[in-house]
Amino acid sequence: MSKLQKPTRRTDGLNTLNLILDTAERLFAVDGYAAVSLRKITGQANVDLALVNYYFGSKEGLFKQVLARRVDKMSAERLAYLEHAQLVPRSEQSVIDLLEGFTRPIIGHTPEEVAELRNYRLLIALVANSKEWQDFIFRERYDPVAIQFIDAFARVIPDADRNELCWAFSFFLGSMVNTLAETGRIDRLSYGACRSDDLETAMRQLINYTAAGFLSCSRPKPASEGAQQCA
Repeated sequence: MSKLQKPTRRTDGLNTLNLILDTAERLFAVDGYAAVSLRKITGQANVDLALVNYYFGSKEGLFKQVLARRVDKMSAERLAYLEHAQLVPRSEQSVIDLLEGFTRPIIGHTPEEVAELRNYRLLIALVANSKEWQDFIFRERYDPVAIQFIDAFARVIPDADRNELCWAFSFFLGSMVNTLAETGRIDRLSYGACRSDDLETAMRQLINYTAAGFLSCSRPKPASEGAQQCA
């Protein structure tokens, strides 16, 4: 009988862990780190405070786990894309494909995934400009993959200065987290013609706009050099 009970306990523990993380993610995304107490999280999750201390040790430990838990899956998907991508030098389509390969994992592939990641997208937008959390979540979890994408852009735009590509990618990241946070600002600016919750349209607009910026990093050969080659 005891052998039959162990999987149940492990399953119950995992369900409780995910419940705490989901609740904390939602509250942190709406109110921010400072305004959310552990008691508020445990009250809404209907779990004992001791469980949070057991699993995470502290509020900071919980927040770090909330930030980190979805990264590994997104990073794996992004790296898998890079591994199989057919990148063509000087190809606008390859630039677009790279941008979509990076963006799609944080949006999701199905309506269920899009809904599941909504609070996480908002939370990342809140902490993206916080130096306090840069070292933990971005330096350790995001930057290694981002650097591989910058390297891929360098292969697609071989005559671009790499520093300019780094700037372009940084601008892209800032635009991405802001655009996907569904703040409603584009709704107001467009008098309702554009909707921030229309993530597919938002992603396409973001990618088309950003692709032009990346392609502008290409350095055309001086006219005199081109004339010599033609001659």
